[in-house]
Amino acid sequence: MRKLAAVWCLMAMLFPGCSSAEKLSPEAQFKQSFPDKTYETFKATSVPGVYELYNGRQIFYYLPSADVVLYGSLVTKDGVNLTRESHLQKMTPKFASLPLDQALKVGNGKKIVVEFTDPNCPYCRQGFEFFNKIKEDVTLYIFLVPLSADSERKIRHILCSSDRVRAYEEVFSGKFDSGSGLNACKDPKVGEQMRAHRDLAQHVGLRGTPLFYLRGKVVDGFDPPALQTLLEE
Repeated sequence: MRKLAAVWCLMAMLFPGCSSAEKLSPEAQFKQSFPDKTYETFKATSVPGVYELYNGRQIFYYLPSADVVLYGSLVTKDGVNLTRESHLQKMTPKFASLPLDQALKVGNGKKIVVEFTDPNCPYCRQGFEFFNKIKEDVTLYIFLVPLSADSERKIRHILCSSDRVRAYEEVFSGKFDSGSGLNACKDPKVGEQMRAHRDLAQHVGLRGTPLFYLRGKVVDGFDPPALQTLLEE
């Protein structure tokens, strides 16, 4: 019996993959099975046997029992999107360190709102109309993120203009939807600012526009009741 145990121990040392698979932690097993997948955090979810990974922008899941990776959302029977909630929690701390001096500042109100937006996004334009009605009470710090080539042209027009706030209001009001009359300056500083806005969007984990941050909370998408509640706090 002792000889058998000794042989088994020797095999375990010579061929660790043969004996240690069952002893690996879920995270170690993931690293072994998916060595090319990078991540920032690895943690258990409220669903038994399912682990959440976050790579700085996207959440995905690992099931050690099947040794597979899953992409998508975990939704409870009550309709609570656990993936979305977790993503917002991870995004929130990143907003506190955003360089607001690189944003387009609109207004001088006491209530501070940070927004990531796209000039062609319908919900972004609804957000523009929402805040335009209360602009005396709000200061918007806007990061412009193009989701299309036309959006990029409109963002360049805004940042190239001598009166950026007016250009922003005109673009989001639809004045340049025909595509004509846009300022296409080649100012390298404008190009740098556009790249900075895109990089910051990636830094916070932007998945779509609009995205708002106020009163220490993130509002993902144009959600008037949620925005109004936070503004009234």
